[in-house]
Amino acid sequence: MIATLLTVSGLVAVTFVATNLDNLVLLVGWMVADGIPARAIFSGYLLGMLGVLLIALLLGLVGYLIPVELLGYLGVIPIALGLKMLWELRQAATLVCEAIPAPQVSGVATAFAAVAVTQLSNGVDTVLVFAPLLADSREDIDLLIVISFVVVTLLWYAIARLLSGQVQRIRPLTRVGRWIAPVVMILVGIYILGNTGTDMVVQPGTG
Repeated sequence: MIATLLTVSGLVAVTFVATNLDNLVLLVGWMVADGIPARAIFSGYLLGMLGVLLIALLLGLVGYLIPVELLGYLGVIPIALGLKMLWELRQAATLVCEAIPAPQVSGVATAFAAVAVTQLSNGVDTVLVFAPLLADSREDIDLLIVISFVVVTLLWYAIARLLSGQVQRIRPLTRVGRWIAPVVMILVGIYILGNTGTDMVVQPGTG
């Protein structure tokens, strides 16, 4: 049980970090912008990331519509995405690290909505990795994945707060993250393809 807890929690943490380095940049950008209340940033960020999790959960329900023996093949999705990202990086002549954005918005409600939308819209890669992982896992493991996701989401915000006072450190992280993210996606896909103890199993009398 402890081994499963550590394995799943570690997998969620590594996958979240690899697919959300771009969101970290955006989050720090909101924090260093003038006139944006911290409560609007936090609540907007939390809503956006919970939206990403909800979409992944809904897509993960496909696991109940696909024969159990075929669920592992969902790992092809993050593998294909990772390979595509690696190919695009290889094709790029240079890697240009984006500047930290400093959006200009006024009002708590406007800032809240803007942060939520940007976090949600940049969470596509996170959804594409977590949805197959959720679909391929047992219900008790799904719960562990969700809890781990929420915990890492809160820790990610805390890290962004720390880095908001040291903006220059974000750029090297983003540059490295361009290569880490696709590799992690491929590894997660391989994990899903494999027959592990967290996978859904055929119930007696159903097959």
